[in-house]
Amino acid sequence: MNWRRFRPLAAIAVGIIVILVIAVSFLSMLGGKTAEIFTEVDQGLATGENAPRLAASPAPQSAAAPLEEMEYAADESGAVSNVAQQQNAVERMIIKNADLSLQVENVREAEAAVSAQVAALGGYVVRVEMNGTDERMTANMTFRVPAERFDEALTGVQGLAKKVLSRTVSGDDVTEEFVDLRARLGNLEATRDRLRNLLEQAVEVADALEVNRALTEVQGQIEQIQGRMEYLQQSAALSTINVYLSPVPVTPIVTQGSWQPLVVARDALRSLVELGQGLVNLAIVLLIWTPVWLPLLLLGWWGRRRLRRHQQRGAGPTAPTAA
Repeated sequence: MNWRRFRPLAAIAVGIIVILVIAVSFLSMLGGKTAEIFTEVDQGLATGENAPRLAASPAPQSAAAPLEEMEYAADESGAVSNVAQQQNAVERMIIKNADLSLQVENVREAEAAVSAQVAALGGYVVRVEMNGTDERMTANMTFRVPAERFDEALTGVQGLAKKVLSRTVSGDDVTEEFVDLRARLGNLEATRDRLRNLLEQAVEVADALEVNRALTEVQGQIEQIQGRMEYLQQSAALSTINVYLSPVPVTPIVTQGSWQPLVVARDALRSLVELGQGLVNLAIVLLIWTPVWLPLLLLGWWGRRRLRRHQQRGAGPTAPTAA
């Protein structure tokens, strides 16, 4: 058999086989990509179908839902932005206070003048406390004046003093707190309205009692915030000033070099009395300490006497000296 005749056929067969292998490989790769694409499409369709259903049919909320869930039902991000906008729009709320310590000629007259000035400025006196009599009288006063006339009140009161001993002025900015309270108040009022609607729709007695309890708690928080806001508004509208009034100290004037015999006699008599008291005190001390110093004194006297006798006996009569 001549194999040379079959060489072209064999080459064609090998080429066909190679082409088939390449085609099968390409189709397998294309099939994998196609499967991935269809899988992604199926997932997207499933997500798209489920999302509207979930958004359209939220879980039903019970009439006796907890208060915390109702309070946070509002959009928190919107509330924060509203607080920032309100703070920029609200006028600054500053609570001003001052403490003054003044010396005046007459405390009673100065107190009356301060009260008159406060009334003229549209304020009122909160407290007056007076101590002492005549030249030693002092007074503590607390009064409130409109904030726009705060500086005028300080100037007027200081004008009554002979000397300003101390002056302290302070201010507390409560704008941020007030804006925050107003935002919280709005959220609580919205929660209260929702609770009222739920109370009207409640059928079960237990649900109605639970909603009513939550409504009472929210109403209490609303009243507390309203009271705090009213206090801040009044404190910012009326400034507080504390004043301490004391008399100018009177220094007696004494002429230098003046002769005062009564003063000299009084000082001499005081010195004599003090000397007599000192001598009497010394005598009392010596008398009490007699058991101590008397035996020592006697012992010393006896020893000195014996020493003299011994010296006299040792010396003896002296012999005459030869010429």
